[in-house]
Amino acid sequence: MPSNDHPSSAHSPKPGPDRNVKSVVLGNILFKTWFHSLYPEELVGKDTDRLSTPPGTKVYDWRGYSVWEIDGEDWKLYTQNLSLFAKLFLDHKSVFFDVTSFLYYILVFTNPRDQNDYYVLGYFSKEKMSWDSNNLACILIFPPYQHKQLGKMLMGISYKLSAWEWEGGVIGGPERPLSEMGRRSYLRFWEERIARFFLLGPPGADPYGWRTPSSSRSTAGAKAAKKKPVREEMTVQEIGQSIGMLVEDVITALKDMGIVEPDKPAKKRKRALSSSSGVVECDVEAAVVRKQSVLEWAKTHRVNLRDPVVEEGFLGEWAPEEEVQEAEEGD
Repeated sequence: MPSNDHPSSAHSPKPGPDRNVKSVVLGNILFKTWFHSLYPEELVGKDTDRLSTPPGTKVYDWRGYSVWEIDGEDWKLYTQNLSLFAKLFLDHKSVFFDVTSFLYYILVFTNPRDQNDYYVLGYFSKEKMSWDSNNLACILIFPPYQHKQLGKMLMGISYKLSAWEWEGGVIGGPERPLSEMGRRSYLRFWEERIARFFLLGPPGADPYGWRTPSSSRSTAGAKAAKKKPVREEMTVQEIGQSIGMLVEDVITALKDMGIVEPDKPAKKRKRALSSSSGVVECDVEAAVVRKQSVLEWAKTHRVNLRDPVVEEGFLGEWAPEEEVQEAEEGD
């Protein structure tokens, strides 16, 4: 189940009494485990070799942080070991050995001054074929690197890799049911994603464009700006399609943010909706979301308007279209 890398409490879970591995070394850091994992007894306590650079294909690289895609079928032993190690910090993890139907995405930080000095920070996994359109099955940031917004980075990358913007892509979300910590993590991630959309536009927009004045604005334009702002109408479904989120997740986040106001006077509007029998009209209850309310929410919750995932960081088939065209022209 998805796990939270930013729990509400500053304290780690109390280590369970049945742990078979008391502590581990990751990189050059020694730290305690939290839960029991199904390690063979003959391995526990033995010295092991240090892992080399992660296998697989690099799909993201930005300012030292990279994400590597690893196919569980191609790298069975590596992903089994990763799953067993993750179980030391995930109470409800159940997949350890049947890894062939999963893809794993490893988050790595590389010292820019020494390419051989790198650290595995965490990972997420997802099913290759999910009938529920899940874009994530399990997520974990290892304890020494928690509380650094890295979980949000991996969540954002999981949405990007579902290819929801492309033809044939799907809009999905994490595997359900979520743990309580996972629910809190995703709720905050969804809320911040929606706040950026209302203030900036779809993912990849200028994080501070909303307050950058136009140098070409005329006096007449300035006067016009004082008039009542034009309302933009959209459905919850359209919001979800713009940012790659399920309708139910958009509704959950909007309710928790407390930024939705009833339309005054309350009214219902006719809207055309498609169905199996064609296009039909139905009553849609209208509500209002004011940009100022979103901005106040963002300030109150200290939301960084910069998306933790940078579009220019994606590589290969996930790279921005402009970069792909430049690469083709160079060939």
